[in-house]
Amino acid sequence: METAENACDRAQWTLADFLCTYRFWALFLAWLLVGLAAQGFFIMIPAIASIAGLSATETSMYYSGSAMGWFGAAFIAFVVAGRAGRAALIWPLAICVLAVGTFMTAQSLWGSPVFLFLLGFPIGTAQAVFPLATAVFLVGAKPEKIDFAGAMVLLSAALLLSFLGPMITSQLYEDQNVIPVAIFVLTAFIIAILLIAPAGNIAFDNAPRLRHKPLAPRRRSPLTVALVLLSAPILWLVVGVSIEVFRADLLEQAERPSAVLVVFLLIVLIATVTAVIYFLYWIYRIHGELAGAQASQRLVTPLPALLITLLVPLGLPILLMTLGELLKDRAAQKGRERPLSIGWLALWSFCLPPVAMAMIQNAANQSYTQETLLK
Repeated sequence: METAENACDRAQWTLADFLCTYRFWALFLAWLLVGLAAQGFFIMIPAIASIAGLSATETSMYYSGSAMGWFGAAFIAFVVAGRAGRAALIWPLAICVLAVGTFMTAQSLWGSPVFLFLLGFPIGTAQAVFPLATAVFLVGAKPEKIDFAGAMVLLSAALLLSFLGPMITSQLYEDQNVIPVAIFVLTAFIIAILLIAPAGNIAFDNAPRLRHKPLAPRRRSPLTVALVLLSAPILWLVVGVSIEVFRADLLEQAERPSAVLVVFLLIVLIATVTAVIYFLYWIYRIHGELAGAQASQRLVTPLPALLITLLVPLGLPILLMTLGELLKDRAAQKGRERPLSIGWLALWSFCLPPVAMAMIQNAANQSYTQETLLK
């Protein structure tokens, strides 16, 4: 049986340990900011070349420098990151700040292919060093394969969100003025530095902090969990289908809505609010209740779990998969049959989370003993 004390004594980190640290989220946000800045500036290079009157060959020097930055990032990640984690991230960002600052103040250099290369190299290095150095940091924590994969998936969501960078910079670019774009890029790099600087030992090579926020376990009907959470999506699906099928009639009733239509929309609104509140309540409670049944470093504490679910892309599926693995292992420790299928849980976690949540609740109900429920 795993106890909180035994979990803390070992240096091996779990996904939950990662998720409950400042440094993990500092890495995530800094990675996101660097990605937004690099992707946004990348899309502006043709406009800068047009202003400076550069040919396509000369413009390609920026892209060459950015690509070469991956070699610099590989060197930093595998030689420097293991010894000085913060320095491996902060120094490339500091050089980016210097390069972009020079770009803003010395517009006469825009027409220099050499300057474009020297501008692209540090930005490419900064963009590439985060995924490479992060892998080094996580490996130093000696996590299990599933914990390492989950942490990398969540951090890699920053790559997905970074594609918003071109949308942001395209809004800032007006009347052939790229200075607002450069200010956005410079600000992103500076904030990334400020996030990483107070992170302390960012390499995760120390012992994880003891975490235990138990709540009294409670059995719930898995069917109730699924129905409450699915009620709002089903009703909204009915609304969408009705709009397509009865569009003309609904347009006429929009001016003078009937009592039936008003009551139906009120029901949809109440069901939506109820489902959202119950969803947040369930996420908070299940993490605390499983901790109350048996302490484990593999559990995220309730409040961070709630924030991860709300704010982090792919956060909910990863948390549900973590709970499923935990419940499967607890059943194995007690010599019981496997309470759920991890394959089906993964499918429903990504496609229809309420079904996965009902599966988790059912497995949790089976894991609670009478003594646990009387705590």
